[in-house]
Amino acid sequence: MSTTTMVVLLGRQFRALRASWATWALVGAAVFFAVLSPVTARYLPEILGGIIGGDQMIPIDVSALPDPTPADAWAQWASNLTQLIIVIVAVVAASAVSADVARGTAAPILARGVSRTGLWASAFTAVAVTVCIVAVASTALVIAVTSLLFDGISASGIAAPVTGTALWLLFALSVIAVTMAASGAGASSLGAAAAGIAYFAMMAVAGMWPPLMEWSPAGVLAAKDASAEPGAIGVTIAVIAAAIALGIASFNRKEL
Repeated sequence: MSTTTMVVLLGRQFRALRASWATWALVGAAVFFAVLSPVTARYLPEILGGIIGGDQMIPIDVSALPDPTPADAWAQWASNLTQLIIVIVAVVAASAVSADVARGTAAPILARGVSRTGLWASAFTAVAVTVCIVAVASTALVIAVTSLLFDGISASGIAAPVTGTALWLLFALSVIAVTMAASGAGASSLGAAAAGIAYFAMMAVAGMWPPLMEWSPAGVLAAKDASAEPGAIGVTIAVIAAAIALGIASFNRKEL
């Protein structure tokens, strides 16, 4: 397939993503939590004080809480990425191929000489690029808001959210690949999203067992201090490659 054809397919996929409610849900959630994470971290003592008030029945001494730091904002952001936003990523990826098949628009495209591999690959690339752009932009927003709320943020301190987001993106690519592999195998948009979310849930549970933290994507998902074991990173890359190969092979055999 020529470069021109791939560019045309990518343009089509990006337009479809721009028109999708799931993409805007991803953008909205990312922006919302990018602002909320540092605000919540900075004003947590005041928030708890307002909730508790003068009720002596609640055994929390707000004055004993440590002063908030930028690290608290990074931790809040990482938690929102790994627990909430990743689910929306699976929903976005689920319809990239399944929607074309369900609407019957895949067959006319393939009839024009476009290969099934090219169609699947363009969909995967468009979703991956979109998620990367959203993640990078929202992380930049987190850093900007945190810089406004906290004093003394150093360049080395910014490395934590940047590295953490990079690791999250690696895991997100594995979610996209698994979700779209299910699409290539014939799953509906709902079924593909369920497959991606189930994979995420399995990795979240697997993270409770230390050996799997070292040798599975669970170690990337639950990376502490914005770092992960090399084995976990390597296995995650292998999962992405295997899921891409499976998705393309399944889509090539699928009856449309």
